[in-house]
Amino acid sequence: MRILILFLIVAGACSRSETSEPVEKAPEPTAEEAPKPAKEAAPEPPPAPPPGLEAPIDLDAPPTVTLLDAGKAPHKALRASFEPGAKQSLRVESHWTVETVYGPLVRTKAVMPSLVYELQTEVKEASDGGAQFAFRVTKVTAKSSKEVKPGQFEAAKKVGASLEGATGSFSISPRGMVEDLTIDAPSDASLFASDMIDQVKQAIRLSNLPLPEEPIGKGAKWTATQVLEQRTAKIKHTSTFELADVKGERVRAMSEHATETPKQKLKLPGSRSGATFDLDKLEFSGESKGAWQLNQLGPASASEHTVSVFVMTATAPKRETVIMSVDTTLEIKAKP
Repeated sequence: MRILILFLIVAGACSRSETSEPVEKAPEPTAEEAPKPAKEAAPEPPPAPPPGLEAPIDLDAPPTVTLLDAGKAPHKALRASFEPGAKQSLRVESHWTVETVYGPLVRTKAVMPSLVYELQTEVKEASDGGAQFAFRVTKVTAKSSKEVKPGQFEAAKKVGASLEGATGSFSISPRGMVEDLTIDAPSDASLFASDMIDQVKQAIRLSNLPLPEEPIGKGAKWTATQVLEQRTAKIKHTSTFELADVKGERVRAMSEHATETPKQKLKLPGSRSGATFDLDKLEFSGESKGAWQLNQLGPASASEHTVSVFVMTATAPKRETVIMSVDTTLEIKAKP
């Protein structure tokens, strides 16, 4: 480009030197006629980084709640409150479908048995708007249908029976985020069992509503972001909430979910011995809605629908592409 500019300058100079007749000088413009200087063009934004050089996803980042829009007045600071020793029963029902594609030829799709989990929670400690909880899975019921294969129904009953009595703990931060969630689950290494444990964990997260620190009103929007695990994959999960209504201690809200997932190695529960995978992509979408009580754990009613698509490359014992899709609907409510 610089060579071209230099060429044009030299060519212009030569053409002027070859003109023998004098050129009449144009009159200078008056102040009113003088052209105004052109505004400087805004600097162009820096180019996007090439694929593969995007900023890394921080899987060690702490959970955050960020206000986007305070909504309409009047504004009110919404805070959950928990009393030590308070107990709450939760009922969770799941409906889910799993589809798997191995390489270019093998494809399976299964409607899984609907499951009903009954959980008992207890507040162990509470301070500054946060609390420590213990919980127990008291009962798991599998429901069959004409679309469910008998083998899957029997497997669901077996895993459900092994989950009954499992205990765990979690904390709720002053901003309403469920953190440090653990469950003392049975040592069944199947993917079926892993998915059921993930459903229990997600139901507990859905049992409480994250809230911003700032006062908000109807139509307010905020995000809640934290690192979670799904089918052993580490994901950065972000939910964007919108406040629909507040009446006393009851808050109605809806949300949309999305994730960012770095490439990583996986060893799926229940996969054949020695099987390992490179996670190439995890596409996730979802939405939830419900009515939550600020003075108790668990919603009056809430539901969530999510779709997760794992795109993986099996690296052992043979190399092939594997795509897994999990479509899940959870319904949860606090029992009186």
